[in-house]
Amino acid sequence: MIAHVLGNDARAQQGILAVQQRWVDYELDGDTSGVISLCVDDVVWLPPNEPALRGKSAVARWLATLPPSRIRRIEIANVQIHCSGGLAYKLADFETWFEGAECDEPVRGSHLWVLRESLPAQWHVAVVAWSTALKL
Repeated sequence: MIAHVLGNDARAQQGILAVQQRWVDYELDGDTSGVISLCVDDVVWLPPNEPALRGKSAVARWLATLPPSRIRRIEIANVQIHCSGGLAYKLADFETWFEGAECDEPVRGSHLWVLRESLPAQWHVAVVAWSTALKL
């Protein structure tokens, strides 16, 4: 994974990349509560082709409705981070492999995070939006 940071805030970059790593670790462990803990209380998730989810409880309810699936591997690439004051955004591409999937091809897509700094170098996700590249 290569991160390109716009601006000179290496401390912010490290904090945001640490959040990204914890997010990936929680997803690999199937720990949706852990993922949600990385978000602000009034987080907004914008899943593809779904209404906006506003707040941690709405996100938790939505995640509980998804069919059970175990993530085997996640790769993140083309990370770009831009920080200004206590706000940042992160763009990245991802590939996710699921256990028991009908084919061994990963789900590919891109995501955008908007993050807020709650304490110096401590970041939480405020907005999550993603798209997936599905073959039609």
